[in-house]
Amino acid sequence: MGWWQYGGRWQIFGENFGNATIFLYLCGMKLTFVLRNKKNALKLSTKSLERFIERIKTDTKDGAVARRRRQLSMGDYTDGFDRQYPSHLIYPSAEFEKDDNDNLRMKTFNGVVALTVEGLENKEEIDAVKRAAQILHYTLAAFVGPSGREVIILVKIEKTEASYSAITSSYSEIRGAYCATEASYPTEEEADVLCQEGHRLATALYQAILPKTIRQEAVSVRSNFRMPLDEAPYYNPKALALPVSGTPASGRQADDREKDQMFVTCPPDSDEDAQAVSRKTKQLMDFLNGHYEFRYNTIMGYTEYKDNAYHYMDWRPVDDRTLKGMTMKVRLAGIDARDNDVKRYVQSNMIKPYDPIADYLWALYYKWDGKDHIRKLARTVPTKNPHWEEWFYTWFLGMVRQWQVSNFAKYGNQAVPLLISTQGWNKTTFCEQLLPPELSFGYTGNLQLDNKKQVLQQMAQMLLINLDEFNQISPHTQQGFLKNIITLSSVKIKRPYGRHVEDFPRRASFIATTNQADVLADPSGSRRFLSVELTGPIDVSTPPNYEQLYAQAMQALHQHEPYYFGPAETQQILAWNSRFSVKTAGEQFFLDYFEPAVNESEGVWMSASAIFSFLKEKVGVSLLKPANVAAFGRRLSNIPGLKKRETSSNSEYFVKQKKT
Repeated sequence: MGWWQYGGRWQIFGENFGNATIFLYLCGMKLTFVLRNKKNALKLSTKSLERFIERIKTDTKDGAVARRRRQLSMGDYTDGFDRQYPSHLIYPSAEFEKDDNDNLRMKTFNGVVALTVEGLENKEEIDAVKRAAQILHYTLAAFVGPSGREVIILVKIEKTEASYSAITSSYSEIRGAYCATEASYPTEEEADVLCQEGHRLATALYQAILPKTIRQEAVSVRSNFRMPLDEAPYYNPKALALPVSGTPASGRQADDREKDQMFVTCPPDSDEDAQAVSRKTKQLMDFLNGHYEFRYNTIMGYTEYKDNAYHYMDWRPVDDRTLKGMTMKVRLAGIDARDNDVKRYVQSNMIKPYDPIADYLWALYYKWDGKDHIRKLARTVPTKNPHWEEWFYTWFLGMVRQWQVSNFAKYGNQAVPLLISTQGWNKTTFCEQLLPPELSFGYTGNLQLDNKKQVLQQMAQMLLINLDEFNQISPHTQQGFLKNIITLSSVKIKRPYGRHVEDFPRRASFIATTNQADVLADPSGSRRFLSVELTGPIDVSTPPNYEQLYAQAMQALHQHEPYYFGPAETQQILAWNSRFSVKTAGEQFFLDYFEPAVNESEGVWMSASAIFSFLKEKVGVSLLKPANVAAFGRRLSNIPGLKKRETSSNSEYFVKQKKT
């Protein structure tokens, strides 16, 4: 069984009952508008979600929403205002109709619940909530609520496939009651249960990334809100559905679940085995969810768990050993299940997703105290480099930005701080302390550049990679593979046991340490390294104020501060890095006999071949490396301050011969 969408309708397909196939159509979603006028007459209309989103961009003709907001801002919360100036109530969860007694009656369930994030003081807080809501793919819409101080998030929900199949075991007595092509819909009571479970799961999921609190409220299919107003609402018609079981939060035992089914269908006349499988699947899911908590770590790409028997247990990956232990507990409980049965559920998309990066960063969004904590951290690194604080600040923003990009980004964070000093000056400790404990899983200093598959996997999963002992990386690797991966915005890798190569966003930024000063072997690529030579040990006695560091970074990115280096800064970096480049024998001999000329009176223009011939006579060709003129000319082009001009026959350099 599966779900597919066509023409705005959802259809369940592929489940055969005897010689007939049951189809369920969920009609194009319509929101219900309800208004009680001054005479208490019920006025009812419906609009599609698309038309609703367009409708709320402007106020009503008489400015009812703006008038109500002014009233609330003055502290008037009386019902008399609502009677004098009635406004529409919006019912997002279902389409309703009027019965003969002028009462509401549910017609079609929409599979939508509304979360209300309240207590928002200004536009910045409102925008922050709307942006955070867009992170999760279950967000159907997000818009400013009727008071102007809340954001309403519409979340799409869907009854789980396992729960749907399980219901056949409870309705054998109604065989033949429905024809094979007749659609079956949940009752209002069943829809209430689904809304309550969906709201509970969505609240737990969204609260982790929202900077403000989601309102706790009684939820039913009749939950509603007054007409909102938002010039720029968020709308995602391709939102995914959050899977929910339709089980009341107060009862998670198998007996209770049998009573709370969403759909009524005609079970097959001779499918008792399928019914038994459904019951066993339900029992397995109930047992696992009763004894463990699960979440799918979207960064690491695996499911994590907590054992409810150990209240202080941290989240751990579900590995093969854990799966086997879970299977044994399931079997000891009298449930007939195998390893693959447990694995199939634990590794399915029925497990709620969790993004540890977004969870951490967005919780800090409005906590910055206004002080410069990033440059303060840079100052713990003693150096005579006058650009270090600004370079580190820009790189730090680039690192945080890199954590939030998708695989549609054009560029990766190409800058790499390079800490240079003797051993024992706390370079590695400084690198390790850049990540907060909540994100420490994303740090590694053990990158094997000769294992390209591992490198690409770590670039997708890690947050900060320390190229420790950078001087041990060969010039060939610096100029080739390393230069390439630093510029990547996404990586193409195959998951473990996967069949296809997939495109993943690159999340990792780089930092490097070395004990030698002459380490940059790629003159043109040295612009990517922010070289800083230490004048003393780094002060790592006090851990950084992580909350303020990352709160400042989030605010700076929100204010569109640059997180990359422009042309002028790049030239500044190149000029500074010249002192740390690896010099060939040819460059060394050139600097022994020549220096860049400044004045026409003391300088002369010479070709690379003329300089090469001069040095060959002085030191011999065996010592002159690179040993060919073309390669020698490329090295001359990277010598700081050496002027170059192109002639009709070759390139010439403006040099002054030293007195030796």
